[in-house]
Amino acid sequence: MIRFNKIYKVKRLFLLILFAAYVNNAYSQDNFFYSQYFQVGPAVNPALTGIDNFLDVKINYRSQWSGFTDAPSTNYFGINGYLKKESQQTYREYSLRISDPTLLDSLSNVGKSSDEMIRHGIGGYIIYDRQGPFSQISGYFNYAIHFPIGNRLKLSLGVSANLTNNRIDVQKLHLRNPDDDQYFQQLIAQGGKNTYFDINPGIALYNENFYLSYAAFRAMRLSISSDEVLDYDKAIDHNFLFGVKIKMGNKAKLLPSVYYNYNNEVNNLWEVNAKALFNEKGWFGLSYRSTDALIFMAGIYINNRFNISYSYDYLLSNINAYVNGSHEIHFGLMLNKKDLKAPYLW
Repeated sequence: MIRFNKIYKVKRLFLLILFAAYVNNAYSQDNFFYSQYFQVGPAVNPALTGIDNFLDVKINYRSQWSGFTDAPSTNYFGINGYLKKESQQTYREYSLRISDPTLLDSLSNVGKSSDEMIRHGIGGYIIYDRQGPFSQISGYFNYAIHFPIGNRLKLSLGVSANLTNNRIDVQKLHLRNPDDDQYFQQLIAQGGKNTYFDINPGIALYNENFYLSYAAFRAMRLSISSDEVLDYDKAIDHNFLFGVKIKMGNKAKLLPSVYYNYNNEVNNLWEVNAKALFNEKGWFGLSYRSTDALIFMAGIYINNRFNISYSYDYLLSNINAYVNGSHEIHFGLMLNKKDLKAPYLW
């Protein structure tokens, strides 16, 4: 998201700044954020690109502060998959029951070279973010390489490169005396737009039952076309993710997770999430975000190809009397998915 407090030094330029500063508790980010961040893992950390054994197509739409004119909205479209699929052969399917079935799966790795056990993930996504007179469009390209560590643990190293354009529609800015406002005139003179290129590395450690990851967005930034008014947000966003999968009987799983974003120029953001998955199909969850928001969410895997989910952000602050919270909807298409097992649901 665009940093309102960085772009507007004069609050009278637009009333939206007051809402943004209050609701976000002075937190804002050049990168977008979603309540269902676990649905778009490669956008939170490029090391998660290609983590599943299928081609994953995602469409997300987020509408913030419904009922408020020119409220923020974010559109996301992404595709990620693998260049080479690791072998899924397992002896368990063709054997009698033994005391430790995992020993059979370990035999599938016998005789394989290290190259045969490496997975390469590739993908990309496009984001269009709009809030009042501000708009931002970004295109990302991701690559990740996944190394096995032992029989089940994996280490992934990833990187993304993005091209981003920021723009301010000055026609939507209304001042009482625009000719006397030096900052506003400077905005018009410089065109109200800029473009830059970023490199964002990431690392992840995971298996079927847990994950731990870190990514540094804007680790390297190159300005392609600069605008002094929009020259903001040069600090690195540090994204941390941690989660576990806990079996609750034969048909249910509990999936708690934590997301933490650190930036030394703005207030940090953290979110605690817990989801319950049933029969590898339906799920529901609850999150609390440090910006005083409670998030309710639910989703379903219709079959081994389609999934859909929805979340609603309820603001716990006083501004809830003026806006109707935030809505977010997600559509997923899983191509070449052979089983009915739910994918990594962070």
